[in-house]
Amino acid sequence: MDYLATVRDTQPLVICYTNDVVKNFTANGLLSLGASPAMSEAPEEAADFFKVAQALLINIGTLTEQCGEDMLKIAAEANKQGVPIVFDPVAVGASQYRKDFCRRFLEEIDVTVIKGNASEILALVDDRATMKGTDSTVEDVSIDIAEQAHRKYNAAIVMTGKTDVIVQDDKSVALANGTPLLAKVTGTGCLLGAVVASFLLKETHPSIEKLASAISYYTISAERAASTAGGDLPGTFATVFLDELNQTTTACYQQEIKREK
Repeated sequence: MDYLATVRDTQPLVICYTNDVVKNFTANGLLSLGASPAMSEAPEEAADFFKVAQALLINIGTLTEQCGEDMLKIAAEANKQGVPIVFDPVAVGASQYRKDFCRRFLEEIDVTVIKGNASEILALVDDRATMKGTDSTVEDVSIDIAEQAHRKYNAAIVMTGKTDVIVQDDKSVALANGTPLLAKVTGTGCLLGAVVASFLLKETHPSIEKLASAISYYTISAERAASTAGGDLPGTFATVFLDELNQTTTACYQQEIKREK
């Protein structure tokens, strides 16, 4: 199935409660893909938005007590209306405050996909894990970490790194596309969560193949951006990456997928 073409034909509305650093980049990335972003943070309008929205992204990057409470209210309304949620536990291992919030969120809310780097996913399954800010300190991505999180939270897991790991329905896929430049531009990981959300199309239990398509489309678009003239520099890469998100087709990324499992 051509998941990317379906997204572009549908132009899904994705509600993004994301962090203050990345809102512009996330919105532009979704527009380049062909989705429709709404950066709505008001619980008072959630019921109306979720009548037409296809997915919700919750990203805790700039977490505060008030926005945490708002995230819980908005996510609860999404659950009520059957709207899938992508949860990005940014820097969850950096502080006990973040760990406590993520634990509460995942206890109270039914999440469709949890997306994070290896350190973040590890912190969700091992309370002793720590990390440096938003950066992953786990060098070797272990599929076992993602499998543990999948079993614990009954959600699909997208764990990013040099190799990206997806676990769903007790199956796993490892994908090796991407470029180190993604770590040189603020917001690329956050945008990935929004892209995954756009592929859900109101499906609360997506197949592993749909999730793999979303990741491959994203990472191969990044590879193509990095290979253009000047694309080896972060500023140019960020601009050209948005262009490639607009231009990359299913045929392009299917030809270039590096699938390890």
